[in-house]
Amino acid sequence: MASSASPDPVKAGYWFFGHDLNRKVAEIPSELFTHLYACFAEVDDDGRLIIPEPYSELFRDFTKTVRVRNPSVKTLLSIGGEGPNISSAIASVARDDKLRNAFINRSIQLAREYNYDGLDLCWLYPSKADQEEQLASLLNEWRSALDLDFTKTKKPANKLLLTAAVFHHPGIPGKDGNITFNYPIPAINKNLDWINVLAIDFYTPSPSNSSRETGPVHAWRNPKEPNRCGSDGIRNWINGIGPNPVKIDAQKLVLGLPFYGYQWTLVNHDDHGFFAAADPENAAAAARLEFRIIQAKHINRNSGRLVNDHDEYGASYWHHEASWIGFEDEHSIAAKVKEAFRGNNLGGYFAWHLAADDDNWTLSNAASNARDNAMNNPNLTLMDKASGEGDDPNTSSSSSSTTSSTSSTTTTSTTTTTTTTTTTTTSDTTTTASVNICNIL
Repeated sequence: MASSASPDPVKAGYWFFGHDLNRKVAEIPSELFTHLYACFAEVDDDGRLIIPEPYSELFRDFTKTVRVRNPSVKTLLSIGGEGPNISSAIASVARDDKLRNAFINRSIQLAREYNYDGLDLCWLYPSKADQEEQLASLLNEWRSALDLDFTKTKKPANKLLLTAAVFHHPGIPGKDGNITFNYPIPAINKNLDWINVLAIDFYTPSPSNSSRETGPVHAWRNPKEPNRCGSDGIRNWINGIGPNPVKIDAQKLVLGLPFYGYQWTLVNHDDHGFFAAADPENAAAAARLEFRIIQAKHINRNSGRLVNDHDEYGASYWHHEASWIGFEDEHSIAAKVKEAFRGNNLGGYFAWHLAADDDNWTLSNAASNARDNAMNNPNLTLMDKASGEGDDPNTSSSSSSTTSSTSSTTTTSTTTTTTTTTTTTTSDTTTTASVNICNIL
């Protein structure tokens, strides 16, 4: 990682202000995390960086509040977020010298004023070829300003971190599938402490994605479309792309863990696996379902079946009658974290986003426990099924257990008190897809 990075693996989470006013910052189990992001500072139409007025005091008190439970947790102010207007506003800043300078100075001022330990750029997403150079200029100038700011404090603990949330692949395609933007890897290597890789939303029920069939929403592997999954994106970040690939250190990559899913309506109740036929008429109204909502309103209320597919897709789904929900549960979260550390030696993970977890913080606990198990037992393979070691995502978050084989997945779920055996058939045809845009907007 860069000069101001933490030497320990990153266990981070994004907290979206304004998403759910019933959930409080004080509820965050900050003892499970090394870094927490306050989201989002905004960029207005004139390129000015502002804190949303309704949440100004919450942003100001964020660091103090989360340190009650964990005095050592680091906090970062995240800038940007989701939405086309936000992306275009950041693009305006990136291409203008004066706006970049004002943006950078204001970001450092806010970080110091609000007592944050770092800054995060959440540009979702750059889309034009010339934005590669513009982003590189922004990162270079931002790091130089942070270094200058550091000379005023002369205390290592006071050096501000600089991170960014990025697409799951180092190249972002346009609507035709051809790459229109490449991340400036040299500038990332030089200036950022790490990048948060949004390996999410490979299949969603939106009309532009997969409205006519279900899919492994946040697939880690994908035998049907091998480059439409998280592991492929991570490999491309590490190995580089193109004829003269520029690589990035795996330790600089922090893997995104989505705490939500999507719902489809099945055409045939008996055909309920991945890529089962779905009714596209319901696709337009499809929205994200947070994990806590999936638990409370679907799994806990119905006699449906939960399927954990560890081996083929590294994804989970639940179905009941015509309802089919692809999402991440504690088992798929734990498996991803183990593979991130044992299989790829990544720099850590981050939750996207924390308020979507349930009241027991099931996913947050599963990720933290899996990371600790992976670090404490580095010689275990990812799926050491024979001994059963390292596969329990619990302990405080869940009493569920999962075992897998190549032909079936058996899930025992304490939320439904049912036992389900599901046989999965792998497609004989492997297709090569163009880089897939995550549909997270």
